[in-house]
Amino acid sequence: MEEWKTYRIKDICLVNTDQYSAKEAWQTVLYLDTGNITENHIGDIQFFSLPSDELPSRARRKVKHNDIIFSTVRPNQRHYGILNHPANNLLVSTGFTVLTAKPGIADPYYVYYYLTQSELIDYLQGVAEQSVSAYPSLKSSDIEEIEIALPPIAEQKRLSSVLRSLDSKIELNNRINHNLN
Repeated sequence: MEEWKTYRIKDICLVNTDQYSAKEAWQTVLYLDTGNITENHIGDIQFFSLPSDELPSRARRKVKHNDIIFSTVRPNQRHYGILNHPANNLLVSTGFTVLTAKPGIADPYYVYYYLTQSELIDYLQGVAEQSVSAYPSLKSSDIEEIEIALPPIAEQKRLSSVLRSLDSKIELNNRINHNLN
């Protein structure tokens, strides 16, 4: 049996790698701001028709399938998620740190579940409260420096699969309860 190894997030994930440029001249943009996702539940996504609409200055980070987005503002508000097949024209706020798990090293869902543990959120909120900005905030480097113990990739996938199944069952129960009310 292979041993678990400890890494820093920056060693197992690419961070904020893909930025939108106006030179790309997209016709339309879908935009997700930090306040529009909470615990992987997306609320409103804004729509912009270019060039007639002006994009918010923070609408810059491109995302792809299985990217983890983690708000650097007020971590205790839990504005984070993992994107499952996002639209090709989706941009997220620069208020997110975007993490792309390195294939063969880290399972994105395993990393996501690790980063969203209550104890880690509490720790990150403490770090954010020490910031010099007007509100509690993190730097991407604060997330990059988090240590994570990883089992072999097959074990990561098995564990994250169990957690995903549990999340799906909870979501189904919540929908059933909502419909009964």
